[in-house]
Amino acid sequence: MRRVRRRVRTGKEPGLPDRVAIGVLVAAYPPDLVDAAIDACEARELRRRALPAQLVAYYTMAMTLCFDLGYGEVWNTLLAGLSLSPASQPRQDARMRPSAAAISKARARLGWRPLAELLSMAMAQNGREPAPRAYWRNLRKLTISGLAMKVPASRANGAAFGSEREGGLPQVGMVALTETGSRALAGVHVGPAGEGEQAMARRLWPLLRPGDVVVADRGFLSYANLDAVVRAGAHAIFRADDDEDLPVLEPLPDGSHLSRITDTSHDGEAAPTTVYGGEAARAAARGEGAAPTTGQGIPVRVIDYHVTRKDTPADEHVRLVTTLLDREAYPLEEFPARLAERCELASAIGELEARLHDGPGVLLRSKSPDMVRQEVYALLCVYQAVRHLVTASAENEAMDMGRITFTRTPAPAAS
Repeated sequence: MRRVRRRVRTGKEPGLPDRVAIGVLVAAYPPDLVDAAIDACEARELRRRALPAQLVAYYTMAMTLCFDLGYGEVWNTLLAGLSLSPASQPRQDARMRPSAAAISKARARLGWRPLAELLSMAMAQNGREPAPRAYWRNLRKLTISGLAMKVPASRANGAAFGSEREGGLPQVGMVALTETGSRALAGVHVGPAGEGEQAMARRLWPLLRPGDVVVADRGFLSYANLDAVVRAGAHAIFRADDDEDLPVLEPLPDGSHLSRITDTSHDGEAAPTTVYGGEAARAAARGEGAAPTTGQGIPVRVIDYHVTRKDTPADEHVRLVTTLLDREAYPLEEFPARLAERCELASAIGELEARLHDGPGVLLRSKSPDMVRQEVYALLCVYQAVRHLVTASAENEAMDMGRITFTRTPAPAAS
């Protein structure tokens, strides 16, 4: 991943687009909600300060939104678009401008947990009104994806997040569950990139509920992940590698076949195929019962197809593994569209990074692990706020959510 230098603009007065951008944050995170997140984490200041916790929380999000501005310009932009309380107006009138050191101390006092709590509150509110494209065959569609971002090299960051082999820069990783309809976050885990996407994903599966179907690209398919999804009462559509061991237990009339995913974590040996499957799995494939969930093997349906792309001479082979065994309730020809939606989303967080932060590979600002986490959660809060705006705009204009991307949405915020 290449390193991208951050271009900092100075001496620029906040314009109308910048003020509107701050207004988006306030609309998504009203002061009462920010206060609730701060109080839940016991991060409220104990005495009156020039930079109270609520203002610092908004500042941290504005800092992420206005990534190419210096600390002072971010402050001016924030106050130009934000009216937190009567106490904030005199500071603006007097052109009170805290130093970078004062802002850093205020960020450290706040910590990262209030931003994580604020994001959690926003995600909890998001699912109350499903987006038009949120469901397929009465199942709520979700996708899971991962992203790694470089952070400044420091001893503390290196110890907390590790260093990549090439370039020696630490990386913070995240895995996110995203609603396909609204593209809003439904769950996220942040940690060292070295933790791995599979391990991070296992922290998110408990957020699934009955009636969900989660789509994942290669890298997430494993017995442990499928088992966690099934135990949550949800369903999975995971892409598999071409060489994945998926024996044909029974061909199905539509061209798919029944197979199994076994637990290979014990002594490196897979469970015998007779442990699972049998008539129960075949009945589920006919729509005559639920898939068996006992034993070491998990029954799956394997779907193979080819995709023709203009930029490649050969067709691409795609293999999907799904726990949706009923071929009549879930027709084979509809599965490619589910993976296409996941590819369309790519990485929801990566889209934000690309549009607001001048492309992939950009460095975050913070040089300490806690402030890195604070910055990442602020970034995620900004993403959720923009998705809130997009969803509301699409509903008001009766537009397809999939037609609205960050190409236009963040432009006023970053200009």
